[in-house]
Amino acid sequence: MAAELAQVAVDVAAAETDRLFTYEVPPSLVGKLQPGQWVKVPFGHRWVAGLYLGPAEAPPEGVTVKPIQGLLSDIPPIPAVLLALARWTARRYLSTYPAALRLLLPAEARREQVRTLREHWYRLALPEDEARVLIQRLQARAPRQAALLLYLLENQGQAAHSELVRRLGEGIRDPIKAALQKGWLVAAEQVRRRDPFGDRPVTLPPPVLTREQEEALASIQQELMAPPSFRQPVLLHGVTGSGKTELFLRAIQAVREQGRQAICLVPEISLTPQMISRFRARFGPAVAVLHSGLSAGEKYDEWQRIRRGEVSIVVGARSAIFAPFDNVGLIIVDEEHESSYKQEGQAPCYHAREVAEERARLEGALLVLASATPALESFYKAETGLYRLVTLEHRVDQRPMPSVQLVDMREELRSGNRSIFSRALQEALEETLAAGEQAILFLNRRGYNTFILCRSCGQAIMCPNCAVAMTYHLGENHLACHYCEHQAPVPRVCPHCGSKYIRHMGAGTERVEAELRRLYPHIRVARMDVDTTRRKGAHAAILEAFARHETDVLVGTQMVTKGLDFPEVTLVGVVLADTTLNLPDFRAAERTFQLVTQVAGRAGRGRKPGRVVVQTYQPEHYSLQAASRHDYAAFYRRELEAREQLGYPPFSHLIHLVIAGEAESRVRETAEAVRALLAEHRFSGEILGPAPAPIPRLRGLYRYHLVLKGADLTTMAAQVRAAFAAGRGRWRRSRDIRLSVDVGPVNML
Repeated sequence: MAAELAQVAVDVAAAETDRLFTYEVPPSLVGKLQPGQWVKVPFGHRWVAGLYLGPAEAPPEGVTVKPIQGLLSDIPPIPAVLLALARWTARRYLSTYPAALRLLLPAEARREQVRTLREHWYRLALPEDEARVLIQRLQARAPRQAALLLYLLENQGQAAHSELVRRLGEGIRDPIKAALQKGWLVAAEQVRRRDPFGDRPVTLPPPVLTREQEEALASIQQELMAPPSFRQPVLLHGVTGSGKTELFLRAIQAVREQGRQAICLVPEISLTPQMISRFRARFGPAVAVLHSGLSAGEKYDEWQRIRRGEVSIVVGARSAIFAPFDNVGLIIVDEEHESSYKQEGQAPCYHAREVAEERARLEGALLVLASATPALESFYKAETGLYRLVTLEHRVDQRPMPSVQLVDMREELRSGNRSIFSRALQEALEETLAAGEQAILFLNRRGYNTFILCRSCGQAIMCPNCAVAMTYHLGENHLACHYCEHQAPVPRVCPHCGSKYIRHMGAGTERVEAELRRLYPHIRVARMDVDTTRRKGAHAAILEAFARHETDVLVGTQMVTKGLDFPEVTLVGVVLADTTLNLPDFRAAERTFQLVTQVAGRAGRGRKPGRVVVQTYQPEHYSLQAASRHDYAAFYRRELEAREQLGYPPFSHLIHLVIAGEAESRVRETAEAVRALLAEHRFSGEILGPAPAPIPRLRGLYRYHLVLKGADLTTMAAQVRAAFAAGRGRWRRSRDIRLSVDVGPVNML
């Protein structure tokens, strides 16, 4: 009898392994394997994880087939729809299939032995009536022992050790030992789920919808009830504070009543605490969370809850789009315009919004994209009929949009004001603080000074690994590169010419915080950027303190621009709107409009009206003019005209190729070879470059790039894949050259 053979994708992300391998199924697994199960297989001289995808045909005669060693773990099979989604992701973003499969499983689950968290539990060993009598006797002479027994009585007679310590204090450890010795308690060890929430949700009643919200919800429900073949994705375009989140909750409830599941994506882990608290207040333990702020163990435990069907809702960042549900009815992408939905630096460089659309198609689910400032590509699809446009033009309770004042910093300089705060912003801050209200100040640069300049030779202090200036950080008193994290002491003399005349230039969030403390020493200031949120739980701690009004002013980078809802915030200050406007990127105007509009929307969300002060050196720019009027339509029209003239998205698709290496001449030669290869294989689109990348040296590597432009992305991707497969040996003759491929790039620096 011929052995049963299996097709296996090995967990080795390399071009040479981008195919299926054939293995023999051992007798112990015959008839038991299911597509989507992880197995352990021999590969070369080692053992690796592999994904079983189904039966295989017999290999050519003479080819030796090795047996599968066994199942990797007891993890349930990956749903078939996710296997199809991984295949689509690999094709769309020009990655290997194994690299795409890795998105489907947390790293912890690919281990042969999954680490579990075990914890001591204690169960009351006394009948209830005896325990109550004992508690009365102990209250006077051993109050801690009495408190321990009473807590257990009130909690079904049992509790975990960590819970007892958290609720009753560290001093409860000795009473536990005493109770065990006297036989009042029985101890046991159990596997404990690592809970990223650590609290119990507070149930809140749903608010009453406005007429506009009711109409928008009806439109969403109409699409939910439509047959999948007639269903259109919904673009929910709602101004800040219009109540989009409440519509998410209502739509999710409708899907759950159908017995289906829901995924809600948020762009930043800083947004998840507020969003999750609202979801858990409505749906309790039915909510799971997936994002990079969780530990490996927490991610694994949440993934297992999802896969076992213990929850029906997932809230998370971009990777949550691969949550292992098998019956998704609704996918929500909140703040769908955000660039953080794009994976960068690691293949596959997928865009969660595009993957969400494909998953919704595969599962017959409804996709809802929501934003106050939709991506140009998304709004264009709505305008051309590919999406259904649903609008919310007013804030809840008819609260007015905040007034926006553009301040020309050139005029401030001419009038003698050299502060980073304009006179208008200082006056607004003083009025806000005097009224006991809160403010948010936004600057999309961290650090204290953005660079250090020699006034003699004009040279900035550059990173030795990257072609960028280093940023001064006051707290650590050092220079840091925000690309490679290289650190250096602050020089006393210029390293180029030896001059003592070096000057700190520009401002970052750290300097804004310091200036606030200097001008207003009596106020409470918090800063929210990468430097202050490295520690786990720091996002939530900063926001919770702000919500309790323990902070008067919150200073931050783009972490503070979206999703935050604090009713006492009446002032928002944009310290410098030009940081994104001057980037060498065709999306610079769009990003500026989105950032300013989004952060402005944090003001006036309560009963008190809000105001916004935007400081800029280009107040006449159309993106800032439109943002000051909350006029998305005006911005969209102007920007669309410019994109059409230049042939940029949404009128084309882009593929960004970056060639990097230690020797600039080799990098340049390889980039020319890549261009020649594409031309030889008759690439149907336009090839721009090669040329030095906007940041020509990064992390010690020289960088050249090419931009491919065309009308049909599927054709472009297929042509690039075929050309690289045919000519890999010509342009990648050694391992010192790296090629990265970014399909649909959002950042081309």
